[in-house]
Amino acid sequence: MAHEMQKTAAPQGAVGWLAAGIGWLFGAFAALAILVVLVLTAINVAGRYLFTSPVRGAEEITGFLVVAMVMLGAAEAYRRGDHIRIDILTDRLGPRGARWVDLLSHVAVAAFAANLLRTGLHTVEFSRNFGAYSPGYLEIPMWIPQFSLVVGGALLLAMAALKLIEAALSFARERGHT
Repeated sequence: MAHEMQKTAAPQGAVGWLAAGIGWLFGAFAALAILVVLVLTAINVAGRYLFTSPVRGAEEITGFLVVAMVMLGAAEAYRRGDHIRIDILTDRLGPRGARWVDLLSHVAVAAFAANLLRTGLHTVEFSRNFGAYSPGYLEIPMWIPQFSLVVGGALLLAMAALKLIEAALSFARERGHT
């Protein structure tokens, strides 16, 4: 490929280290959620087929954890450039055009994340005010699992802001302004 979005394996500068720290911390929580889902699913399958006694609420907890995993891990995947990307246009634009597409994509991610954060806050507030509970065995207040939308939106917005700052600093360095 002629252009590849910069994959940040090693953090660069204070902004890079901050982004890496945030990504690592919440990525670790996402990995822990994956482990909990794996263990809970194994226990539930064993309970269901070996002892005819599944774990009540296991599917409900698993569903909530899958959403939390995605919300907690999205910012780190975005930071590292591990997300889905179609390079058909950027490959033909050259380095300068591709940089503008990258910048525009960071702005688009920031807009999406701000909207996710806004709607997540609205959803949590509605569920709290309405007194919504999960319909399964757990019957927990729905705002608790929905709060992962707020956290995910905030993390993604922070990561997009850090990416924009990093791009601005990179541009300034290239122009000899730092």
